[in-house]
Amino acid sequence: MSSTGNGYPETVLELRVSGVRCRGPKPPGPEGGAAPGHAAQTSIAAGGGGMLRCAACSAAITRTDARTEIGGAHEHAFMNPAGIAFRIGCFSVAPGCVGVGEEETYWSWFPGHAWRVAACRACRAHLGWSFRSAGASFHGLILDRLVSDARPG
Repeated sequence: MSSTGNGYPETVLELRVSGVRCRGPKPPGPEGGAAPGHAAQTSIAAGGGGMLRCAACSAAITRTDARTEIGGAHEHAFMNPAGIAFRIGCFSVAPGCVGVGEEETYWSWFPGHAWRVAACRACRAHLGWSFRSAGASFHGLILDRLVSDARPG
């Protein structure tokens, strides 16, 4: 454990779920530049056309026209039990994701929905969660882990 310079030890939270590793905090982008995927966030949030890709490996994940509103909004901000904040967008389908682990109802951000980790099908990076209830299913994808482009999927 290293020191942060303020007298407190630097801590890193690591979560391993069936081979998917999620680690925080995420380091900032290159000096003087935006974090990876940041420039694309505007077009993702604005709902521009095209494919959304994994920021880690560029694999096709979903399309912007798969955006959906859950609880009256496409975009949501949540915090998990470990205190890590996420800004997610809801998508009706995400064929580039694969579910990891068992479904869970504990601490669901969407009441009545079970959730499980959603990872990139190609590189297994943690991209968000899939949510399922008796009548509906959708993906809540972490917006800063997606990049937008106009290339066909």
